[in-house]
Amino acid sequence: MKKLILSVILLTLQSALFNLASADYAIMTVDVGSLYDNYYKTKEANEKLQSRFDTAKSQLDEMIASGEVEVDAYKTMVEQAQNPALSDSARLDAEKDADLQMEKIRSMQQEVATFRQSTQSQLAQQQNTQRQFMLEEIKTVILDVAQQNEVDLVFDTSTGVNVGLAPVIYANPAWDSTAQVLEALNADAPPEATATTGN
Repeated sequence: MKKLILSVILLTLQSALFNLASADYAIMTVDVGSLYDNYYKTKEANEKLQSRFDTAKSQLDEMIASGEVEVDAYKTMVEQAQNPALSDSARLDAEKDADLQMEKIRSMQQEVATFRQSTQSQLAQQQNTQRQFMLEEIKTVILDVAQQNEVDLVFDTSTGVNVGLAPVIYANPAWDSTAQVLEALNADAPPEATATTGN
């Protein structure tokens, strides 16, 4: 029975393709990757994003530099605690100071890690939001141009580029054979299943 259903589907698709091939239609191709890269708004947004990245990197570099200063201070404290000329009481105080300094360093390391992670996440989210926004604008213009040229089918010819749009950007709704294929799929379905599918 499954073979029969598949045969019906294949015949339906072949019929649709034959009708498509024998009809007069217009096809338009666009390189969405090139459109995205060369869209002036994309370039402006990328510059703003790069500026945010540079600012965050500068802040991170300052945090790391401050941490290095604290590490040097810790090393000095450790050397002082190991000074044989110190009394037991002075040595204990120096060791306590070194321990407190190490806690400060660990806290700064955690701050650096948190800042780096949150910044990367924010910039990635901003980049994704920007990308989706630009692609929607590009798609809108593509559809406008396709309508002006009375095009039936629009293909994206981007090669090896994941631009975020489907390869087929637009197809004439009259070509849609979904209902016909679904009818073939459900040809031998029990009445209750057919009723549920139809809802």
